[in-house]
Amino acid sequence: MATKTQQRNLPAESGAALSALVVEAVSAATETPVDELPPLYQVIDPDALDVLFSGRHTDGSVEFQYAGQTVTVSADRTVRVSPAANTQNRPANPQA
Repeated sequence: MATKTQQRNLPAESGAALSALVVEAVSAATETPVDELPPLYQVIDPDALDVLFSGRHTDGSVEFQYAGQTVTVSADRTVRVSPAANTQNRPANPQA
């Protein structure tokens, strides 16, 4: 399975949830179907992530590990996915 750095942007006016964008970006980066990824809630509260950058005047970013990837979500609603330094050779879904 190839793993590549992926960056996705979600327009601020979009009604899509950041948590959904994270899962889609990790799916694309790892070439793993969304339904084969572990639940996002095992590593971060999806509801909290969705509201974290929901305001117009927010800044900063949050970074976490998910499915063997380092995920960085920025206030501009950019999601960056790259292989985690210590898990590059592990499968995206350790439960498989």
